[in-house]
Amino acid sequence: MQKKFLWDMGWKKLQELETPEGILASARNEVFGCIFGRDSLISSLGLMMLYENTQNSYFLTLTEKILRTLSRLQGSELEIESGEEPGKIIHEFRPQNHSHLTQSLEEPWFVYPSGEMRSYDSVDSTPLFLMAAHAYLEVGGSSEFIKSIMPNIRKALYWLLDAADNNSDGFVDYWIHPRRQFGGLRVQNWMDSTESLFFEEELAGEAKPTYPIAPVEVQGYTWVAYRSWGEYLSSAASAADRALGARLLARAERLKQKFNESFVLKTSAQQQFSGIAFALDGEGRQLISPRSSMGHLLWASRQGESILHTEYIEPLRKRLLARDLFVPQAGIRTLSSESRNYDPVSYHNGSIWPHDTAMLALGLENFGYHEDAARVREALLMAYTHFETPIELFGYSHGFREYKSACRTQAWSTVALLSVLHKEMGWRLLLPQWFIEAESSLR
Repeated sequence: MQKKFLWDMGWKKLQELETPEGILASARNEVFGCIFGRDSLISSLGLMMLYENTQNSYFLTLTEKILRTLSRLQGSELEIESGEEPGKIIHEFRPQNHSHLTQSLEEPWFVYPSGEMRSYDSVDSTPLFLMAAHAYLEVGGSSEFIKSIMPNIRKALYWLLDAADNNSDGFVDYWIHPRRQFGGLRVQNWMDSTESLFFEEELAGEAKPTYPIAPVEVQGYTWVAYRSWGEYLSSAASAADRALGARLLARAERLKQKFNESFVLKTSAQQQFSGIAFALDGEGRQLISPRSSMGHLLWASRQGESILHTEYIEPLRKRLLARDLFVPQAGIRTLSSESRNYDPVSYHNGSIWPHDTAMLALGLENFGYHEDAARVREALLMAYTHFETPIELFGYSHGFREYKSACRTQAWSTVALLSVLHKEMGWRLLLPQWFIEAESSLR
């Protein structure tokens, strides 16, 4: 009965978040009530999983709106004050109501001559856009629609190939242009708070990691983007597209090899797996704090393969489910409780984000760990049941704890709720409530 309530509530929230341009990141009266690239795209990947399982065209239509809007807002010029670059997918779009960012801050954010605030401070929106566009095609989306945004897809691919590696070390990374005068995000992957970027053990004379920063999950997203579009374009009619396809597949292979050499952590004595760095800094130094983001490598998979070598999949599963990360009553923490910076009610240093935990459950499922995935989903459903809303984030320490300014309705949390419920109950969620209650009474 509770799960049916949550499903109906999630449906209602999803429709409230929908706009003619796609989906708002949070409710209209909350701080993120506008279009966000990353949030929209992770939401759309969940929507397409729901479409594949239910064949409800609403999920596909909403995804199409998201992809169309992000294609329209794709970067077309170089503007260092907003982070815009040709081919790059937008992070945040506020056509109005942006004075709290563009007027009130010590370093106000850039406003375009049109009066719009557009920020491109996201290193992951572009590979996620490519993942979402290909997933839309694979679940049966309109080939004509994909044809209409194919120029945007090519531009996004070329941005990844040619502009996304700022220090030529082979990884997709982000930095802050040294001549930039306006404000923006200093951390540009999904854990985008400044608190989340640190060395677990402070280095002498170096308190902070140096730019550019290559986040772990972004390499996984990029590998999927290279592989999926490389395979697709390799059989294209155009010789230029076939050449691009071959280039993408070759880059995917190089990225995978280099990733496993640089990001996988091993004990110095026996050279056994001990974890995965959550990022590399500009000096190639590993940021070693155990974070949930390493689990995104299981979520970002293709045909039973991810950027991670096969022998590391099982150790990664065990690491994610260890007691310092996995809370059986709530979900998976963003940061290990054993870290010196752990705080269960911080933004990214030990809090639990529902969309993140749902992605990790799906990642475990992708590699056949069905019982583990069910445990993670059940933990997350306890949190949704407690808060009775698709909340942005929360803490857990001897019980649930509220984050002081968490949005009560968040798009990717809403889609995660529906996805988790569908995995748990499947077709029964589509039945009327009286039937479910009658069925339960007969058990």
